[in-house]
Amino acid sequence: MVIYPRTPHYYETDQMKIVHHSNYIRWFEEARIFYLDSIGMRFADQENRGIVCPVITVDANYRKMVRFGDRVEIVTRVHLYDGVRYGFSYEVRNAETGEICCTGTSTHCFLDAEGRIIRVKRHYPEMHEILTRCLAEDNN
Repeated sequence: MVIYPRTPHYYETDQMKIVHHSNYIRWFEEARIFYLDSIGMRFADQENRGIVCPVITVDANYRKMVRFGDRVEIVTRVHLYDGVRYGFSYEVRNAETGEICCTGTSTHCFLDAEGRIIRVKRHYPEMHEILTRCLAEDNN
């Protein structure tokens, strides 16, 4: 589990100063990259190695509004890893009250630059070890 702190920007809000729903998906991406960087799997390094990880699925469940000026924490966990795909779960919490404002998940696969599936355990054993460990830690 990794916590990514975030403060909504004014441009992310609508006329009522409530964060527009589309921004949560962007926040999930920011939190996912922060998570990967924090576990030693820098996203930029993966791309430099020719690894691309497109989104297969993404969903968000909105519970409470986040307004301009609120501070949030996005709790990110690995909830799926099978050597070809990995998935993350997200909780957007109000940093002051702890209330859960949004939950969601995303699933991604590992591809090479030509779009062929990469089997991480075989091609990148160090990544496999990190993701296996994180999956176990994040689900205990």
